[in-house]
Amino acid sequence: MGLFRKGSDGPPPSRLFFATDLHGSEVCFRKFLHAGAAYKATTVIMGGDCTGKMLVPVVASPEGHRVMWQGEQLIFGDGDPGLAEVEKQINDSGFYATRLSQDEYAQMSADPEVMHARFTQEMCGRLERWCGLAAERLGDSGVRMIASPGNDDEVDVDQVLVDASFVEPGEDHIVRIGDHEMISICWSNPTPWDTPRECSEEELAAKIDAAAAGIEDMPNAIFNIHVPPYGTGLDEAPKLDHEQRMEAAGSMAAVGSTAVRDSILKHQPLLSLHGHIHESKGVQKLGRTTCINPGSVYGEGALLGVTVDLADQRVTSYSLTAG
Repeated sequence: MGLFRKGSDGPPPSRLFFATDLHGSEVCFRKFLHAGAAYKATTVIMGGDCTGKMLVPVVASPEGHRVMWQGEQLIFGDGDPGLAEVEKQINDSGFYATRLSQDEYAQMSADPEVMHARFTQEMCGRLERWCGLAAERLGDSGVRMIASPGNDDEVDVDQVLVDASFVEPGEDHIVRIGDHEMISICWSNPTPWDTPRECSEEELAAKIDAAAAGIEDMPNAIFNIHVPPYGTGLDEAPKLDHEQRMEAAGSMAAVGSTAVRDSILKHQPLLSLHGHIHESKGVQKLGRTTCINPGSVYGEGALLGVTVDLADQRVTSYSLTAG
């Protein structure tokens, strides 16, 4: 369903679909694979934060498979269809339902390094499977898929994307989409959460400038920068107190990057795509640049995205989508 639209309904010279912050949600990725056909886009772009955040142990015991889900301790016997349904709910929510023996669970509970190794295994395994599914579903469709990590994604995912046979990695090089060149920057300015890919505003500005230096036609360029520009309404998140707790309901603060804002105003690409702040779905202009954050509600199993129609130095239309 389109939520916002600008421009005509005529045939697009070049249409892309962008969604971000899937955070491991199986159901959202399945919807993403259908987006090209659904929205008549020839290029689909999966933005950063593609992996999930937590393992949910499913532990074998004499009583059955034990799993803590939605605040309740559940026990399922062998062959109980309820177990598969709960595992589906966990995976669709972006977590990793992980079957463990009692010994494996004890080792993981006692040793953070063992826990992290298993998390990395599950995370990379799901992303590898996603890349394989993309090749299977989109390989003969004429739809191209580009993916890049975000600040929440461990560095291990980079090699998964590089090794994929069909999915094209967006990070660390310029990707050409028709007549448009796209750079992707997965890093963010500092957050309260100490995520894997954070840096100072000065470092972030340098990363953007270094990537942008290779662009030959800036008026037609696309910036795919995970963190949104500061103070644009695309970066409003719940305000936190000094203990990282949410303040009064409805209290919001701009948490985007000043480096990203300054870089967009400096370079003035045609289009700038963002994510990171799930609550701040919207479209804004910075100078001549159209800046878009489609938002994310992956935990609800809904895929938010945006279609963008591009022509020579023009964004001819855009439509925020949900489904």
